[in-house]
Amino acid sequence: MAPCGAENVSSEKGDATQRVNTKWAVAIFSSRESLETLGSSIDAAIAATSATESVIDVIVNGDRCLAERTASYVQALRPAGAATRLIRLWYVLVGDKGHAWNQYLYDIWPESEVTFFLDGYAQVLPDALGLMWDMLVAEPRALAVSGMPTIGRSAKKVREVMLRDGGIHGTLHALKGVVVAQLRAMNFRLPLGIYRTDPTMGAVLCFGLDPARNDWDITRIAVHPKATWTFQPLNWKSIADLRRHYKRVMRQAQGTLENLAVHDHLAVQRKSPATLPRTTFEMVSSWTSRFPRSALKAFISNPLCFLAARTLRRPHDWSQTRIPPELLARIRV
Repeated sequence: MAPCGAENVSSEKGDATQRVNTKWAVAIFSSRESLETLGSSIDAAIAATSATESVIDVIVNGDRCLAERTASYVQALRPAGAATRLIRLWYVLVGDKGHAWNQYLYDIWPESEVTFFLDGYAQVLPDALGLMWDMLVAEPRALAVSGMPTIGRSAKKVREVMLRDGGIHGTLHALKGVVVAQLRAMNFRLPLGIYRTDPTMGAVLCFGLDPARNDWDITRIAVHPKATWTFQPLNWKSIADLRRHYKRVMRQAQGTLENLAVHDHLAVQRKSPATLPRTTFEMVSSWTSRFPRSALKAFISNPLCFLAARTLRRPHDWSQTRIPPELLARIRV
């Protein structure tokens, strides 16, 4: 019997033949969510795309059990009206969001006019994607548009910063299709093992994908104050949630080093985003060796950064990143 009760799930390797042309694409990335949470996020995405031809790709990385259980959930969905949305469930073997994002770009992306990126824990509000689409149409200079949080301990502060300084929120944002195509054409990839995927993408976008030719411009990312989502906050009485929070704090320290290294690569050296090192270890190590005093300052101000740098030095086998994504479910609703 197959694990997790997904006995009847069929699969096939992902490749260019899986691509379809569509108006909207939605990419939902998941690795640690429960089936209940991810299922709610899928349902919310379906509701938010009810009026538009769309492809919703759910990418589960590193958790085969969750992928198979979610595939069964997707296969059981039934259309509520006209079947204008194609839903696909993919399994990515390596549990790394940067790698999953890269595989989406090259093996899964359905060549859409706009692509919305969502975290698997977030339930997008019914009008959010439409509001973001309208903003992209109204602001032709913008390459992307970001939603903003409305709930959570830090939501108010994040909103204030984004409204003042611009930026991109990893939980919900969208890129124009032409931008996604340009990223693929220039062979851009996020470094493997990266935690700060959203500020890295934000920096690439603010430089217009080419720091050698363009100055930093925050207006390249539009921010919509009403495009938002809901989610289930952590339960501080839950041991599992406390462990999750601890891991998040540790990875945020790694993210501090990543931001410094990405800033050096793009803003100081003015190098192409396509030449970012293959792994986060290589990227951070290069920066710390070039700027040991800046690295020491980061370690002193936040000792967790030193622990993060030491963790990055541990050997990591990335050989399985060559394995393509696996399509576990495909259905129109």
